Amino acid sequence: MDLKDLFKNCLKQASSVVSQVKTSQFKDPTPDTEWDVKDLIRHMLYELSWAADILDGKTVAEVGNKYNTDLINDNLKKNWQSAGERALDSLNLVGLNQIIHLSYGDFKASHYIQEQANDQLIHAWDLGSAIGVEVKFDPSIAEFLYEAALPRQPEMATTGLFAPAIKVPESTDIQTKLLALFGRRS
Repeated sequence: MDLKDLFKNCLKQASSVVSQVKTSQFKDPTPDTEWDVKDLIRHMLYELSWAADILDGKTVAEVGNKYNTDLINDNLKKNWQSAGERALDSLNLVGLNQIIHLSYGDFKASHYIQEQANDQLIHAWDLGSAIGVEVKFDPSIAEFLYEAALPRQPEMATTGLFAPAIKVPESTDIQTKLLALFGRRS
């Protein structure tokens, strides 16, 4: 699968859900038990905002605390769109084998692009669940992300960043499998 298209598709799905959020829903709970809707959106927007700088080759130290502010401010939709456009501009220019600098090491841009796509897609589902919007994954995208994440599941479990995986029958649809791998019940 073309990783740049993967990122674009996952961002498009996340953007579709974000565009439907009402400020009256900000305090609603999400599948991410420690976050309400506003916290989840803050996380999504924070990660998306970093994408342009990381894909442009900046280090975490160079970016510093640039995004340690209220990125939602009073205009979620405008700020989300702006961060998304910056990320896509940088995505279009980066080479997949270009080395980028993450907080946990240096990797090929392809690694980060896939990680970002996965994060946006899973959190699009989280957000949709919280605000009552059905999120259906493209099966080929879900299959690709599932196959990529499955071998990393033991490593993911040790980080404390992910909910424990949920066992589901092998015959389960791919969206449910992907969500279960990241500790979500669909």
